[in-house]
Amino acid sequence: MLNGKTIAQAKKQIDQIMIDSKAYGLNAVIFHVRSHSNAYYKLTKFKAAAAVEPLIKAGFDPLEYAVQAAHSRGLELHAWVNPYRIGENLNYAVGKDYFKSGSSYYYNPASTTAQNLIIDGVGEIVKNYDVDGVQFDDYFYPNDPTAVPVDKAAAFEVAQYEKYKKDGGSLKIDGWRRLQVSKLISAVYSKVHTREGCVFGISPGANQSKNYSKLYADIELWMKQAKYIDYVCPQIYYGLLNKSSPFVANLNGWMAIERNSSVKLYIGLALYKIGITKDTCAGSPAGITEWADHDDIMKEQLLLVRSKSECGGVMFFSYSFFNPSAIKESSDWIKAVGVREIENLLEVL
Repeated sequence: MLNGKTIAQAKKQIDQIMIDSKAYGLNAVIFHVRSHSNAYYKLTKFKAAAAVEPLIKAGFDPLEYAVQAAHSRGLELHAWVNPYRIGENLNYAVGKDYFKSGSSYYYNPASTTAQNLIIDGVGEIVKNYDVDGVQFDDYFYPNDPTAVPVDKAAAFEVAQYEKYKKDGGSLKIDGWRRLQVSKLISAVYSKVHTREGCVFGISPGANQSKNYSKLYADIELWMKQAKYIDYVCPQIYYGLLNKSSPFVANLNGWMAIERNSSVKLYIGLALYKIGITKDTCAGSPAGITEWADHDDIMKEQLLLVRSKSECGGVMFFSYSFFNPSAIKESSDWIKAVGVREIENLLEVL
C-alpha cells in the first residue's frame, strides 16, 4: 500500500482508505502497525518496515496520519499487531530470545525479556498515538511439533520450564505454555487501558481446539474472565456450503462459549475469498466451488451475524477486496463474481 510512495502519495492512499471505509458503511479500520517485529510508525523500539522506511526517514509517520485521517471521518482506528512473529529476516529481531520454526523466527513466549519487549511496544503505541484499540492477530506459538514438541519442552524454553518446576510449578508443558501466553495477554490488556477508552482485542483462528492445543492460546479463559480482552473476533473464513468446517457451525460454537459481560464477540468474514474458483479445503464439491458459484455469500453471512444478539458486529479481511474491479482476473479468481459480491454486500452495509 505504501511501498515506493512519496509522502503526498502515501497521504492520498491513506485518505482514500478512510473515505472508502466510511462510504461502505464501516465504522472502524484495523490498521497493521507491526507484522514481523517491524514498525509502520515512527516512535518505536522496532526497526521500520522496509515498505515505509523511506517515508519515516523523510519525516512522515503513517500511523499518526492514519489516526487523524480516520478520526476526521468519524472512524475508529485500531492498531493491528502480530506479537511474536519475526519472520525470515533476523535483522528485525530485537534481542536474542527467539526460536526458529520452519524458515521463520518467533519470540520465545516464555522469555520475560521478550514479553516485556512486546508489552513495551504496545505501550509506546497507546502512549504516543490516539488509537482506539489494539488488536493481536492469530499468531501465538507456531503449529509446528518439530520446533515446539507437544509432550516436552523445546530447547528454546527448557531453562524457563525447568525453573518453573523447580520453584514448585505443577503444570505440564502444554498448560505451562498457555500460562505464558495468558500472562502476556493480561499485561497487554493493562497496558492498553492506560489510554482511556482504548480497547484490546484478539482475532484468533476459528478452530478453537487448534488454538488451545496447538497454538497454546487459552481464548476461552480470556473470554470468561475480565481483564484479558475487550473483544474476540474469530476468523470464520469459511463458506456457507463448507462441509469440513461449516460457517454456521463455527458461528454457533463461538456464540456458545461463556463470555464475561465485558467481552464483545465480533465475527471475522473472508472478504478475500469472493470470486475464488476453488476453496480446496471445503470438503465437498459444492463447498469447493461455492465462492465462484455464488455472489451473495458476504451478504448472507453479514445478515446471519446481525440476526444473532450474541454478536456485536463483523470485521472484513481485507480492505482491498472491497474494490474487486482493481484486481486482475486469473484462473483462480473470477472478477465478475467478486464485483457482484460487493454490490450485494453494500446493499446491506
